[in-house]
Amino acid sequence: MKFLFLIVFIYLLPQCTGKPLSRDDCHQHTFEEIKREIAGYSDIAKAIINLAVNGNAQNRSYERLANFVDTIGPRLSGSKNLEMAIKYMFRVLQEDGLENVHLEPVKVPHWERGEESAMMLAPRNHSIAILGLGSSIATPPEDSAVSCVLISRKEGRKELQ
Repeated sequence: MKFLFLIVFIYLLPQCTGKPLSRDDCHQHTFEEIKREIAGYSDIAKAIINLAVNGNAQNRSYERLANFVDTIGPRLSGSKNLEMAIKYMFRVLQEDGLENVHLEPVKVPHWERGEESAMMLAPRNHSIAILGLGSSIATPPEDSAVSCVLISRKEGRKELQ
């Protein structure tokens, strides 16, 4: 009896995933359909390869990459450098004669590093070096005072928990 229960349990367990057993809106593609779809992109792939090997982009990939990185630099989400990078790529792709080069509006969160400072007030005034994490929430514009605890050993951290 336990064996029968185990067999039924093992059979029914995958059925309890919360997903419908069958869906009418989902079409399973065969390998042949996928192969035909991929083959449909061969002309586009050949055009890209031809542009890189024989066209305007010939022997310029590393030169462009170096120029892009040196000129624009890091591109954080919502930064001016990201805007410059998008405009740069848009311009050079159009200059290369690529088709359907266009920009699309995208909602991107914006974060800028603000001024950061920390000061020990007691037993004496002393400036403390700090580094805020990217996208961290700013403290209010008025001064904030908090109590700190000095922990000199790893064991001290465990005592605070």
